[in-house]
Amino acid sequence: MGRAFDIIVWGATGFTGQLIAEHLCRTYGEGGALKWAIAGRNREKLETLRESLSQLHSGMAELPILLGNADEPASLQALAAQARVVCSTVGPYAKYGSELVAACVEEGTHYCDLTGEPQWIRKMIDAHHESAKAKGARIVHCCGFDSIPSDLGTWLVQDAAKERFGQPMQ
Repeated sequence: MGRAFDIIVWGATGFTGQLIAEHLCRTYGEGGALKWAIAGRNREKLETLRESLSQLHSGMAELPILLGNADEPASLQALAAQARVVCSTVGPYAKYGSELVAACVEEGTHYCDLTGEPQWIRKMIDAHHESAKAKGARIVHCCGFDSIPSDLGTWLVQDAAKERFGQPMQ
């Protein structure tokens, strides 16, 4: 995919978005092998974030800022068209995420989030699985944060079942 960015961090000014932006800043800087941008609906907050990232890495002064709004599908479509991957930290996803998933699927853009909203996830799978598959877009929900407690719980139960019964539960 010939896209301007490898990753766009959508919702970069929120708590988790800032953590992701700081990680990308420390790990990749700006203008290196990984092309990335921060995005959200408020330019002033995004500029403040970019300024704080500049304290960590001098190249951040040129970090691209993209604007969009969860209530404006065309703005999300334009965002998705520019990236190989959109990493969303904007929740609640059932309220703010559906249009972005749709835009990513339409553009063949990979998408990931950290939602823990199973009903919404089911709705997105039902609505977009076949189209995403056809377009080559991978839609990955529950990346980390919200999924970790249940994933660890499942792992612990399976580990205990193997110890007690000699095999994992089915």
